[in-house]
Amino acid sequence: MMQREQPALIQAGMGVHISSARLANATARLGAMGVVSGAGLRHIVVEDIRAGDLDALRLARAFPFPRYVEELLAYAPGGSRHNKPVPMDTPDPARAALPRRLSVIGAYVEVMRAKEGHRGMVGVNVMWKCALTVLPTIYGAMLAGADALLCGAGVPMELADIVERLRRGEDLEYESLTGTGTRVQLDVAEDAPASLLQRMPPPTLIPILSNYPFCKRLTDNWQQRHGVRPGAFVLENHQAGGHNAPPRDKSSFGAQDDLDSYFEKVLSLGVPVYVAGAFPHGGSRDDLLMWQARGACGIQVGSRFALCAESGMRADLREQMLAQVRAGTLTVSTDLRLSPTGYPFKVASLPGTLSNPELRAQRTRLCNLGYLLQSHFETGEDGVVRETYLCPAMPAAQYARRGGDPAQTEGRICLCNALLSTAGYGPADELPLITLGVSGVQVDRLWSAREVVEDILTPDYVARRERELRLPA
Repeated sequence: MMQREQPALIQAGMGVHISSARLANATARLGAMGVVSGAGLRHIVVEDIRAGDLDALRLARAFPFPRYVEELLAYAPGGSRHNKPVPMDTPDPARAALPRRLSVIGAYVEVMRAKEGHRGMVGVNVMWKCALTVLPTIYGAMLAGADALLCGAGVPMELADIVERLRRGEDLEYESLTGTGTRVQLDVAEDAPASLLQRMPPPTLIPILSNYPFCKRLTDNWQQRHGVRPGAFVLENHQAGGHNAPPRDKSSFGAQDDLDSYFEKVLSLGVPVYVAGAFPHGGSRDDLLMWQARGACGIQVGSRFALCAESGMRADLREQMLAQVRAGTLTVSTDLRLSPTGYPFKVASLPGTLSNPELRAQRTRLCNLGYLLQSHFETGEDGVVRETYLCPAMPAAQYARRGGDPAQTEGRICLCNALLSTAGYGPADELPLITLGVSGVQVDRLWSAREVVEDILTPDYVARRERELRLPA
């Protein structure tokens, strides 16, 4: 087996399908770690199958469990579910299995697309706050041979346990996935022979965190309970795009939230560290060398890849973004209220998108995709505890009927529909929303993924790694 060379560059897992398989494939074959976004893959892959995408159909048929294949191919042209909506997660046991299985095979197809044609490293970004798809996404990614699991938007305390138990072929259930308040489960044993699961290579586990206490707690927990340590940490500064860790004073970010305030302490844990979002030079080679000189293994770069030619962002939106950068009018701000997760969220200003509060107010609220649903338990008059799902982005009346406080819906928008629209998968009447890191305002032209990787790692290095990672003829 070829000796793995520790990558100095991780291409970030962004948005819904911004870090697409196409982008991850392009970066992985050049010596960086390519990363696909695990968010919304049930929807992405079903819609590709519905559209008759030949690569998706071919890879779906290679999935090892026939039932999953049949259920996904039912959405293909001529299939029994071709015109039916993608099912949402539900607490109803009779209907819960189908969306979980579609999420498993969706992750498998996307990771396989990213891995085709090279021997580079491919990871999947698992958004912890999408609690109901955490287990299926990890399972499908592992079946596809993902090299790494990168987990952000939460504290993945159970990650090492999940991987260990999946490789033993155990059914999984967690009463409350850390930081989500959501009960999650996945049936594995009935479909998967233990011999297959034991052959799944253990992926490198890379939590994405933003303070020392969580890094310390997670390292100690994994070591004591499982005898493993994180393969690396991505330390994400609050200038990064997407979700950020909440500010310590609850209202605004300050010096106490800056990566400088905890970087050296995390290094002392002896776990390799990558830096994200703290790039005075816009995510360039200068930033890589600066952080490596301070002891980091490398950097994770997002915004430059989000705006490159191979990303999953709609071309028209990307062109508008680059034009605004050249005009000096693009701004990136932090919205503390917008995301249903309760985490701060970076928003790039762009006319005609949901960065405009007036357009957000005009949108008809609905919850029809459900990737950010969370468990809610109520005891009925009969004394029976019943589970339902809530999301603060759903209509306030629906939220209240299910036992939620309507005040929690104020200012929230549906990230599921908005981010799918940004990638070209949303309905025509759904407006997009673009998230970008602060350094993204420095990207003033269309780069290719190769140009970005070469700019950070040098053309000579990339050429050597590309030769080494090429599959034999």
